[in-house]
Amino acid sequence: MNGPDSNSFIQTGSPDGRLKLTLHFPEPGESRSPEWSLSFDGKPLLEGCCLSLSVASRGDLLANAEVTRIQEFSHRETVPVLFGKCAKAVDAYRAVAIRMRSLDGGDIGLEFRCYDDAVAFRYEVFMLPGTKSIAVSSEETTFRPSGNPTAYAQYLQNFTTSHEVNHTVLPLKKLMGGRLLDTPLTLQRKDGICLSITEAALTRYAGMSLMRPVGDVDGDLVCRLSPRPDGNKVAGNLPLKTPWRVVLVGKNPGALLESNTLFCLNPPNAIGDTSWVKPGKMTWTWWNNYLFEHERGAPIFTTEVQKKHIDWCAKNGIDFHDVVADERDHPWYFNGQDGLFPAPNADVTRVRPELDLAAVSAYAKAKGVRLWTWVHQGALRGRGLDAVFARFAEMGWSGMMVDFFDRDDQDTVEFAERILRAAAKHRILIHFHGMYKPTGWQRTYPNLMNHEGSRNLEYMKWSDTCPPEHTLTVAFNRLVAGPMDYHLGGFRSVPRAEFKPQNVAPVLLGTRCFNLALYVCIDNPNPMVADYPMAYEGQKGFDFIQEVPTWWDETRVLKAEIGKLLVVARRKGPDWWIGGASAGKPRVVDVPLTFLTQRFYAITTWSDGTDAERNPNDLSASTVIVAGQKSLRIRCATDGGFVCRLRQH
Repeated sequence: MNGPDSNSFIQTGSPDGRLKLTLHFPEPGESRSPEWSLSFDGKPLLEGCCLSLSVASRGDLLANAEVTRIQEFSHRETVPVLFGKCAKAVDAYRAVAIRMRSLDGGDIGLEFRCYDDAVAFRYEVFMLPGTKSIAVSSEETTFRPSGNPTAYAQYLQNFTTSHEVNHTVLPLKKLMGGRLLDTPLTLQRKDGICLSITEAALTRYAGMSLMRPVGDVDGDLVCRLSPRPDGNKVAGNLPLKTPWRVVLVGKNPGALLESNTLFCLNPPNAIGDTSWVKPGKMTWTWWNNYLFEHERGAPIFTTEVQKKHIDWCAKNGIDFHDVVADERDHPWYFNGQDGLFPAPNADVTRVRPELDLAAVSAYAKAKGVRLWTWVHQGALRGRGLDAVFARFAEMGWSGMMVDFFDRDDQDTVEFAERILRAAAKHRILIHFHGMYKPTGWQRTYPNLMNHEGSRNLEYMKWSDTCPPEHTLTVAFNRLVAGPMDYHLGGFRSVPRAEFKPQNVAPVLLGTRCFNLALYVCIDNPNPMVADYPMAYEGQKGFDFIQEVPTWWDETRVLKAEIGKLLVVARRKGPDWWIGGASAGKPRVVDVPLTFLTQRFYAITTWSDGTDAERNPNDLSASTVIVAGQKSLRIRCATDGGFVCRLRQH
């Protein structure tokens, strides 16, 4: 693994041999930090990437550090995935662990893992002379992609962000210098190979963005950590492990979506018994301004209206009903002021008197429907989370969206983890909204269903900034990081020329079949059925929403063009489900069926109807028996799509 007479370079590679990693260390007397390079099938992907971790009053710990030990090892393990894109993942890699002595005598570690579809590395600081604590002032880790790949970038204004922005698509070297870039950042080379730079196992640390240095000509991407109020990036006790810095690699964009590496890089289940963790579909009354039908009857906070929602869920197989706020966006709990943002005296353990939550909870339980709710993260701050979540459980909540984090500094990361632990103790599922991307925590905390962290279909309430091409770009950027809540379920599509935003009963771009396809294309074990209940009654395609699973035993990406097309096949038990979403002009999609193992299948297809160009809600449904068929040909209308259910026959 080493050079024959020197520790100046170290080489390792992926189990299948296609990824090759080379680490370069400075020779004695050289004044520089270690660097690494990566190739795939002999093609250079990244070259001269700098490794650097700076500590207050000490500088870069890796600069001129002396290598004291090198250990290589391999690992292979089958990891259960409770609720995700597959039932099990294979955690297989070859690794090299390096111990170094910093110039001031510190004990520093560096570990690289090479998977078949990724390289991951992290820093470890075991000891620093004269102290038991550490303050990370910066991390100048760099990524230098070879060539000038196309970047699907999201500029961030600053570190205070919901991560809900549109994409800029440019050659990497044309991205603006000095601007924060969100992660994951996906890059596609001219030969089709894709890279996605992100992180895994983000704990006790600040979240990572990227930045092109001003004046850079090499296409460098430099790590930028969200700062603490004291100016440092990370502070804590030794020893310290950073999150994994990860570069996912795929021969095409679809391979990025099949990867389970981020999940595998996290520690195993930390919450114990998971028999109570049962995801499913949920109403989301906020999206349609708290309606039950197209015109308002009684106020939402009446037992009568809540019972109507619960009855509808029970009738149609919708697992959760949400109770969020009233028509003025005043939350269900005592908030101390108007609106969703909490006053200092907000109290999430006090139910507003006009909401008979005890009666609603008892009725839902009798009907076999679980209750979901919403809380502003600021209303949880400064409270004993264990006591708060114990009270939530007493109230009858089974799931909760915690919203408006809008940061990924160390304090926010640690606070989010405390929420997950407290929620798990009291058997409550969690969505994080207004939140940074996931980093694989679902393995450690299986009660974490979703992150938001993307501009999604809620934006259709006030703008046209979430069109199909945006969704099909998000799918290869943010979705690469893990499950994504995208406000699914709108049942009023309009042509682009007729779009007008509206807060009550919002409309969507993309045909109804395009939006149905997102239930298959987007990983999301706890998706919304966000429209008002009566919007679905008697409507074509609602039978698909009732039937489609929300987590899977196997996933295969069949077609993938960033911003243009995504076709995904997922298996649940013996049945396969296929979702196809297309942006732009009409097209005919050839869907390969070579992955099928049986000869005879009954295939039910929901596809764009003959009138879908004028009325994007038009769809046709048909069932045919096929024998040994190698592909399907399905026509998509403008911004169209399709879904299929394949049952063994």
